[in-house]
Amino acid sequence: MKDHMFDEIIDKKLTGSVKWDGLKDLYGAEELLPMWVADMDIRPADSIVGALTKRIAHGHFGYSLFEDRAKQAIQNWFSKRYDQQIEQSSLLYSSGVVPALAHSLLALTDEGDEVIIQTPVYPPFHQIIQSNNRTLIENPLRLIAGRYEIDFLSLEAQMKTAKMMILCSPHNPTGRVFNRSELETIVDLAKKYDVYLLSDEIHADLIFSGNKHHPISAFSYEKAILVSAPSKTFNIPGLYASYLVVPNESIRLKIERVQQANFVHPNALASTAIIAAYEDEASEQWLDQLLVYLEQNRDHALKRIETEMPLLSVVKPDATFLLWIDFERLGLTEDDRASWLVEQASLALTHGKPFGTNGVTFERLNFGCPRRQLDEALDRLHAAYLSLM
Repeated sequence: MKDHMFDEIIDKKLTGSVKWDGLKDLYGAEELLPMWVADMDIRPADSIVGALTKRIAHGHFGYSLFEDRAKQAIQNWFSKRYDQQIEQSSLLYSSGVVPALAHSLLALTDEGDEVIIQTPVYPPFHQIIQSNNRTLIENPLRLIAGRYEIDFLSLEAQMKTAKMMILCSPHNPTGRVFNRSELETIVDLAKKYDVYLLSDEIHADLIFSGNKHHPISAFSYEKAILVSAPSKTFNIPGLYASYLVVPNESIRLKIERVQQANFVHPNALASTAIIAAYEDEASEQWLDQLLVYLEQNRDHALKRIETEMPLLSVVKPDATFLLWIDFERLGLTEDDRASWLVEQASLALTHGKPFGTNGVTFERLNFGCPRRQLDEALDRLHAAYLSLM
């Protein structure tokens, strides 16, 4: 197999990239190093690019189906990677994980219903609940000795009156991989109090050594819905090739009705992307190499921050390509920290406040990039750090 050069610097400027070309609108400055949104600066596998190129060259861009072969590719992926057998009939296409979460929420809850999320967590979780007039219930994860833990006593009390829990597994932004026992407890509580479990598992394939992902589909619960995509795994988020696994027919029909009302249809490249990502052995080999590279990036960044910037506290992620960094001991207000990162560090990071009330002192840094780019970001952060000492 051809070697993949993850150290290659890809110029994404003037490509319509949200990450690179949206800096002026989002951060007020253009000449920043963007280390924010969960979009890797790494070229996708040649096998995927080749399949998409061939599909485009065919010249057909009409309305497209969620192809049976794409569904079979998803089935095979779950069987191979997670030893999970899923029925083809349980699969629904979605134009993104967030729309899948929103449509499931609309299908299965009513205005005013309580929906639990485990903060700090991906900001769209908050947005889809609040914008659809549901009642947001925070079940804060507890940071104990540098690791986030679930508060099960609080969770059970909240489950008694909740209609749904949206789970982020693996967890964004903390990188936490929940073990089987923890997930079994969540499922048992959901069963006990008749709560829908909606699980966002978009980072499931990006697991580091010593950890194991357990899909929610591995647990016997008819009110569990899994949402995922190859987008984060293979760095193809802009293709919007996502899906839901909904084993219960009645629940699936409710979600389908909401999707139909919102005109959800696959784009012309979605099935091609799923097939190339999940079926081609070269794509899986690329992923195996990427995981080694990302884990090395993680460890490199942790070491540099711990040794060069000891006032920053970093949560070591079990998965994802995201670092969750606590800046509290620098003594800056939230607004001052945001200005300092832009004006002194020339960095665009993802601010922690939208992740929940327990994320206010944090920033999220994306290390899914060439090592040289990561070091440039850490150099800039270190120089700004020293200016405060």
